[in-house]
Parts: sequence; structure tokens; C-alpha cells
Amino acid sequence: MSDEIQDLTLKIYDAVADPGRWGAALDQLVDRVGAQGSIIFEWEDSEGDRRLTAPIHSGYYFSDAISVYLSKCQDMEARDQAIIRQHTHDDDEIALLDDTLLASSVDELKQQEHVQKLMRLGMFHRAAGVMNKDNRWLSLFSVQLNAARNPLDAKERHFLSQVLPHVAKALDLSIPIRQLQSRYQRVLSAIDELAIGVCVLDSRAMIVARNEEFRRQQETYRLFRVGQGSQLRIADRSGQSQLDRLMSDWREHGRFGGRPRKESILSHTDTPLCIEITPLQKSDEIGNGLFGGFVLCSTDTSLPVMCDKTRIRQAFGLTSAEASLVDAIGEGLTNPEIADRRNRSVSTVNAQTKSILAKSNCANRTQFVRMMMRFGASFLTPR
Repeated sequence: MSDEIQDLTLKIYDAVADPGRWGAALDQLVDRVGAQGSIIFEWEDSEGDRRLTAPIHSGYYFSDAISVYLSKCQDMEARDQAIIRQHTHDDDEIALLDDTLLASSVDELKQQEHVQKLMRLGMFHRAAGVMNKDNRWLSLFSVQLNAARNPLDAKERHFLSQVLPHVAKALDLSIPIRQLQSRYQRVLSAIDELAIGVCVLDSRAMIVARNEEFRRQQETYRLFRVGQGSQLRIADRSGQSQLDRLMSDWREHGRFGGRPRKESILSHTDTPLCIEITPLQKSDEIGNGLFGGFVLCSTDTSLPVMCDKTRIRQAFGLTSAEASLVDAIGEGLTNPEIADRRNRSVSTVNAQTKSILAKSNCANRTQFVRMMMRFGASFLTPR
């Protein structure tokens, strides 16, 4: 991969710890493919209503202008995105789909009201792709092209195919930090407010900062070891090997496209921790120079999870019995505890759990709980 892709990818991962960096990263991406701009669309649930938002976009766009467009064209954008989700394959790969799917001809596309609004702004063709294959409502990447040019060509698509898996991982891991940013302006100084463990490491895995939840996990599970000079290590040999690999080269990240959770480090012991790590090249809160370290996030999947379980059932086609099991898993109950509560045998609960894991494309229960958290869970500690 080129130095250009490396530079852009590291800027994208910097946006995990500093969401304010998304705009500049997307600007560089937009310039590289000759697009007009880029938007990350998300659906926000509020008191039973769903609202389309665009919390992340290239710096060339103004947030107020996007909000005005969405207020007038939400229904039409919702229809377009439903078509994109419908044509999105279930594998991990991220594919950008052209707006040719949205109408039977170019002339018909031009007659659509929201397309006409875009044309008056000098844009026409668009391409979009689902960034999270578990929850397809979570984030959708979109690029808008100048009205004077053709759709994305093969070279531009190839470039995006190398970058978008990193965008997907950064978007996924930035959710807790973005929630924290809604409460505090400087996020790294407020990481004690997060309900997941966060640990900032330098290039040698020396601990620079860690929050209270990470300290609690250290004391509770003894999976993390702190060696000489405050170097962090994982007691599980396989886990340490995975950590070493992910810290060795930025190209080791983003291997699972629209399912970045599959890159998690899972202990081979009974520890319910799900560990994820992303590069951190630069952060204003750490200093003006290049940092060259990492942000490690550790989720204790044994803790209760409050999320949209109805949406989970719909997403994976779970039966009523399986859906009730999801509720119990979300409470942090073990399979024997679930069996006792439901007056079922442990073998029956084990079989239902196995079915849930297969339908949700999860390797184990820890990974499933981690996935559940992307269905509307809050990562902030209660005030």
C-alpha cells in the first residue's frame, strides 16, 4: 500500500480519540477520488421516533446546510438508504453501490425531488455503502460527485476499497468517545466517565493514561499485566500475540470490513473481556507532535447491556425463544442461570445460544454481547 493510504488511514484512526478530526480525514479522501464531499449518515432513535442524521461529514460541507437538506428530504433519503441496505450482501466486505440502483434510468433519477436539490448545488451522482453489517441502520458512508463528472471509476473504487474497512473500524470504535464528546469537550481528560475500559499506550505499550473502568478490570480479572516501566501486557499468550500483531503494523487493522468486532482480542480463558485497539498517531490532548501510540478499549461483557433488543431480533431473524434469551444475555446471566430462570435444561439453552451465534455471525458469546452494544447502548456512566 502507498504512503498516501498509510497517511490517510492513520488520520482516520486519530478520529477515534478525537472525533473533531473526521472532517479533515474525509476531506483528504474526497480529494483523492475527485468527489464533491462525503457524509456518514446515522439513524438516531428518540422517544420512539427515528431520525436521519449526518453527525460526520467532510469539512467542505456545513452542518447547518446538511440539516436543512435532511429536514426537507429525509423521507426520500430514507427510501434510498433502504434500497442500499436491501442490495448489500451479508459478507464482511464493504461495497459501494451506485445511485443507478435508485431509478430505472438516469432521466428518472434526475426527476427525483431530492436529486434536483443536489443538482442545484452542483452535484449529481452518489455512491454509498453500509459500514456496519451487524446493524445496517448504524452508519452509511456516502460520497457525492460533481454534476460534471461520471460515477466512480475502477481506480477510485480500488482506492476506496483499501480505505473504507479502516473507516468502518474507526466509526465503530469511536461510538463511545463520540458519546463522551456530547458531554465533554476534551474527551481523553474525561475517560473516567466511560463505562468501558480505556487505556492509552505509547509505541512501546507503556501506559500513558487509563480510566477507572480499566483499573477495575485489571483488579477483577488479572488478564492485564503491568511490567517494568508500566508496559502493558496480556496474560493470555494468544491474546498477547494478537496485541503484538495489531501494534506492529497499521495494515494489520481493518481486516474484517463491515464487521470490525471480529478483530477483537478474546481471551482463551473464562475472562469475559473483549479487547480492541486502534492506532493513535496524533492527539492535541497529548501534545503537538506525533504520538505514534494506541488506544486500547476493553469491554466487560459480563455487565448488563441496555440496548434495542427488538432491533437485534429483527436484524438476525431470531425466534421468540431466542429473543427472550437475548434479553437474559443482556442482563449478564450465564447459560445455567438462564436455564434456571426459564425452567429449561442447560443443554436447551446452550443449543439456543449456539443458534443465536450462528445467525448473528459471532464466534462466541463474548463477541455477541460486544455486537449487542452497537444497537443503541449507552457507554456513559450514569450521572
